[in-house]
Amino acid sequence: MAKEVQIFLPKMGESVMEATITEWLKKPGERVEKDEPFVTISTDKVESELPSEYEGLLKTILVEEGEEVKVGHPIAVFQIADDTTVHQQYQQNSVTENRVTTEKMELLPDKKLSDKSFLSPVVRKIAAEYGLELDDLNQIQPTGENGRIRKIDIQRFLSKNISTPQQAIAQKLELNIQPEDKVEVLPRIRRTAAELLQTSYQLIPHVTTFLEVNVNELVEYRNRIKDQFQKENGLKITYTHFIMKKVIENLLEFPKFNAWLNADELILKKNINLGFATALPDGNLIVPNLKKANELSLREIVEKVNQIGNNAKAGKLKPDHIRDTTFTVSNTGIFGSMMGTPIISRPQVAVLALGQIRSAAGVVEKFGKEEIAVCKMMMISLSYDHRVIDGALASQFLSALKQKLESIGG
Repeated sequence: MAKEVQIFLPKMGESVMEATITEWLKKPGERVEKDEPFVTISTDKVESELPSEYEGLLKTILVEEGEEVKVGHPIAVFQIADDTTVHQQYQQNSVTENRVTTEKMELLPDKKLSDKSFLSPVVRKIAAEYGLELDDLNQIQPTGENGRIRKIDIQRFLSKNISTPQQAIAQKLELNIQPEDKVEVLPRIRRTAAELLQTSYQLIPHVTTFLEVNVNELVEYRNRIKDQFQKENGLKITYTHFIMKKVIENLLEFPKFNAWLNADELILKKNINLGFATALPDGNLIVPNLKKANELSLREIVEKVNQIGNNAKAGKLKPDHIRDTTFTVSNTGIFGSMMGTPIISRPQVAVLALGQIRSAAGVVEKFGKEEIAVCKMMMISLSYDHRVIDGALASQFLSALKQKLESIGG
């Protein structure tokens, strides 16, 4: 005996609301083993393969390659053994005659739009955000198959009919492009990331505070222990690993920075999911996180950072690697930058940037007297949401971190 279940697009991050089906790795009628990848999905954060939660047959594909779908909506139908345990969320949805019921499909709150059932999840979301009604949608010229309104159609309509500075949509300019000029189309991951960053920057009142840190002791301490650390653990330890550990300690002292802001609610997170930038094979950057970093030792931080970095380079990052980040550290110094003004990623309330460690004039104390000497210096910058954090608290956070970093070998 066999039964059918719907497969839903999983949650892939707090700011990820939809994804694009980039490639079906299995065809209808083909067998899929448990944990075997069967589809590739792409978001603004990452492109990853989705492993199957069941062993069975891929019976029906509900979302074609290149189409966008909202998180939590069905993308396929599987045929599995009758005695297979099905997750509760799947049991609440039924499949009848190879057609997915729409009982749980999210509809816009405005009932006037109920007869626009052909709207895609992405279009529904945009329409709901702007309060569009049926009369508005009827003015949109659809370009999709069978008269379907696409995301670009509703964006064009909004750009012409709604003036909303916080949701500005960039329009192409009439530029004087010469035949010898090279025109490159931004990849999807870069375009979507740009949209999210622009939205974050426009919605969040950013303030950035800077502080210079003397990292002589950090440099000397790392040089002193790195060989022994690698011999004992088989891992290479960097300055960033040390700094991440101190940032975690600082966040425990200043819990307001390890938080999410959701409209008028501030959620103080118990666990620290520390985000850090790492490179993808195509040269783009992504920000995975260390789950429950507050429970990790220095060795465990080094091990997990290296492991996630290797997965990123191999294109094997999974949605869980980027989900639920609570605070982010961006190391712009590795690219030679002295300082930066990082952009907060919603719903986080702060982000820290690390500048390049460089030789510069600093003040040291010798025999009870202060002297100017050549030191290893680093700029750190904290961008924070001014709705939640004021300048005094931000300065206290940075000053406490500075003290920890300057006494790291003590």
